[in-house]
Amino acid sequence: MGSKLSLDAGSIKNSISLRLLGSVLSIYFIVTLFVTAVHIAIEYYDAKREVSEVLVASGETFHNILVTDLWNMDLDQLKITAVSILQLPHIVGIEVVGLDDNILYSSGIVSNENTLAKGVFWYQFNLTFRTVEFSEAIGTVRLFSDRSVIIESIKSGIYTLVINAFIKTIVLILLFILVFDRLLTKPLGMLAKHAESINPNESKAEHIVVSENAQDELGILQNALNNLMDKTSETIEKLDNLNALLEQKVEERTRQLTYTVSQLDEEQAHLKKEVNIRKKSEAALATSLDNLKQAQSQLIEAEKMASLGGLVAGVAHEVNTPVGLSLTGISHFEYMVQALKKKFEAGELEEDEFIRFIQESEELGKTIHSSLERAANLINSFKQVAVDQSHEQIRCFDIVEYLHETMTSLSGMTRRSKVSFHIQPEQPYIELTNYAGYWAQIVTNLVQNTLIHAYEPKQEGQVSMVLKQEGTQFIFQFIDDGKGMDENTVSKVFEPFFTTNRKNGGSGLGMSVIYNIVTQKMKGTVTVKSRLGEGSVFTISVPLDVS
Repeated sequence: MGSKLSLDAGSIKNSISLRLLGSVLSIYFIVTLFVTAVHIAIEYYDAKREVSEVLVASGETFHNILVTDLWNMDLDQLKITAVSILQLPHIVGIEVVGLDDNILYSSGIVSNENTLAKGVFWYQFNLTFRTVEFSEAIGTVRLFSDRSVIIESIKSGIYTLVINAFIKTIVLILLFILVFDRLLTKPLGMLAKHAESINPNESKAEHIVVSENAQDELGILQNALNNLMDKTSETIEKLDNLNALLEQKVEERTRQLTYTVSQLDEEQAHLKKEVNIRKKSEAALATSLDNLKQAQSQLIEAEKMASLGGLVAGVAHEVNTPVGLSLTGISHFEYMVQALKKKFEAGELEEDEFIRFIQESEELGKTIHSSLERAANLINSFKQVAVDQSHEQIRCFDIVEYLHETMTSLSGMTRRSKVSFHIQPEQPYIELTNYAGYWAQIVTNLVQNTLIHAYEPKQEGQVSMVLKQEGTQFIFQFIDDGKGMDENTVSKVFEPFFTTNRKNGGSGLGMSVIYNIVTQKMKGTVTVKSRLGEGSVFTISVPLDVS
């Protein structure tokens, strides 16, 4: 019910799709803005170069006319020629200077402190009178242009760039909305809806189908949850069979006791006192049997819910941490983008600030990528362990790597305690032909047993798992530095339903399950050595090849 309320009430505000869309569009906006600015700058300088070339060409065209007018000192004709030049496109000013640096004619926008600040630039060429016998410099001419001419020439191109960027942004928004809705939002909603519909009282659960690709993240999570439900169903079925067997034995014992009592009643009818005692014993036995059935039902339900709750909690906790880091990084990036946008709009953006933004963005991207990669690796570890536990088949595998994956899947359980777990392989690679899923169950039961029995709540401790190969045997040692066990407890530790700490979650089945798996399935041995106050050592020895 809680998941459904969170999806309905906060689906828009808390949608991962919308947050990812916002982040992607923010990055796209910055990149588009930068690319557009660079494009405009290139267009501007290309247009300025073209205008400069026009000034040069205009100077070459009117050079001889201006030389003739100035050589003849025909200032009226010189003015007419200058006015004609000023009418040309891209030319906003002209200045003719004589030999004594006296200005003979000046019109339009020419260079001074105010015009230079507004982007005025010019082309200057000398007026030289040439004949066959001699040549003489008689003055200089400056042809002026300014920024407004350049902007006018590239105005249509700027409009085209802006409209193009706007259209691309709209198309990208629509595309991302459709893609995220199809690939993320709808499958996650289906997954949450299906998870809410699971009834823990039913032994069989319908498989979840939200992804057709079993190799993507949704497919891996879907398969892991389906395998988890299958394994839980198998466990429930086994416990139900055990329950039926125990009930049958109780009924047989009751019938035997009833028959014995009836025989004693027939043979010793005269011993009324003894009969009364027998009846009282029978009533007490019936009460004990009722209590046993009730405790048995509670134990089966507790084991079922503990298995389901432990694995699901581990998945949720481990995946939530890197996803939370990613969302925090994305939020920080959005803040950086908004701050940069405000400075850009205010015209206060410095080049070193933009470079620093790029560098910080790269580091932030690496952090987000590392977090998401960690989440993907965790999901893959859960999938590997869940698949192996649901298939009791012999296969060849590296036990060192597999136990590392198993401990990763149990990190949600171990991280909440102050007990640290370490794997110490004497060989980096040990190949077994064995039941991989049973090894995951062995390690899980040992970890649970250690956290419940070997240490007090909030007690710090260290557990070592030593893996080594001796000849054709694989040796696995599980060593803790907890409170240890006395001789009586050691002698009963593998008996079914035996536990010294039932009030803290001990069911008395974990060690018995390990003993049966090792001795019956793996053709090996399991022993325990322990002393009070000195911890315990569980040693398992199995053949490298049990096929």
